[in-house]
Amino acid sequence: MVGHAGQSINGMTLGFSRIVICLLVVLAFATSATQAMAQSSTRILKYNDKGEVIGVIEKESKKDKSKAPEKRKNPGSTEERGKTAPAPEEALAEPGEVIVIDPPTGFERAIRADGYTVIERTRLETLGFSILRIRTPPGVDAGAAVRALNATYPSLVVGVNQRFKVNKGQQGDYGRNVMGWGEVPSSCGSGLKIGMIDTLVDVGHPAIKGQRVARRSFVPKGKKPGISDHGTAVAGILIGKAGSGDWKGLLPGASLYAANIFSARKDGGLRANLSSMMKALDWLAQKNVQVVNFSLAGSSNRVLTKILERASKRGLALVAAAGNGGPKAPPAFPAAHPMVLAVTAVDEKLTIYGFANRGDYIDFSAPGVRLWTARKKGGGLQSGTSFAAPYITAAVALHLGGGKKPDSGSLRKLLQPFTKDLGAPGRDSVYGWGLVRIRPNC
Repeated sequence: MVGHAGQSINGMTLGFSRIVICLLVVLAFATSATQAMAQSSTRILKYNDKGEVIGVIEKESKKDKSKAPEKRKNPGSTEERGKTAPAPEEALAEPGEVIVIDPPTGFERAIRADGYTVIERTRLETLGFSILRIRTPPGVDAGAAVRALNATYPSLVVGVNQRFKVNKGQQGDYGRNVMGWGEVPSSCGSGLKIGMIDTLVDVGHPAIKGQRVARRSFVPKGKKPGISDHGTAVAGILIGKAGSGDWKGLLPGASLYAANIFSARKDGGLRANLSSMMKALDWLAQKNVQVVNFSLAGSSNRVLTKILERASKRGLALVAAAGNGGPKAPPAFPAAHPMVLAVTAVDEKLTIYGFANRGDYIDFSAPGVRLWTARKKGGGLQSGTSFAAPYITAAVALHLGGGKKPDSGSLRKLLQPFTKDLGAPGRDSVYGWGLVRIRPNC
């Protein structure tokens, strides 16, 4: 242990006292440390910048890890499952970044004096917001910065620049049969405008080539779009060609506006954040889409809440995947927002997807387990709430095309008569109101 030299006689006395305190703390931990070693684990004392012991860090030894029971995997799974805790490289927010909506006069000058720097100024013209993306002062994390800014500006809408992940899970087209959707002509959905925020859609895929798809990327400058089948699969479920064999879409005649917000990470993974998502949503509002599909998930955020509320008030219906974190996972956003319809996934036997989130925010169930979807070199089986969400998005689009109101409360009431109750009677935290079954009149 390295101590700090005292700067006076009092300082020397204080330095000696710290050494004594540290020794006492070490002795206090001795018994528990011995027990920990007996269990093949180690305890490391944690010090503050004054050299004082403030806690203990436990670590499993390699020996323990080798004896740990193997984590159970779903047979045949090749995709990443939802996790209750993100990996270090998949932190919940961009490090040191904060987003502010409609900053007050003099705000930039004031925060610069406190060590903040402005990374980006954006005007979301359609949604009517001015956005600041800010870098926090050195040594101040984003969460602490949000709390500090809220303390100084109580009415300020500020949040971390949170990250999102796609809601994919493991790997025949039973989906339309389970929903009672049936076969539809290539014109089904004509005149409808559907939006989606996801990964890059492959417009050259046989299921999508020649369809009405407008793409725009909101990946930050200097970043490459992430390569993934995810967005292509979702797009195929929504508007895949009627004559494309296994990839028939639900509404092949609809126009799809596909916003890509996911960039490529160095390790080959995907990365997206709130800053990109807001710009994408503003673009979709500008294009007057009727419904937006979010097959992605993040955490609660004041800025995200404000953006969703504004989009809903502008007449956009919002549908999102409930999340693949498992039964004990916290609510996933945007799905858990009251103005968004949250969709969970069931299999061909109408059993809940094992990795689906649970909670009182779940609205409806749709097919989403081992679905045949558009993928590289053709197609493949995939599972997850991501692939259930577009089924409800298509059902919502049909109602909106008939002149129904786009707010979430009205849409819930409209879809309830079309549901098959699953699980406990009535709405429950697993299946919501149940499986939506609907056949389009086209």
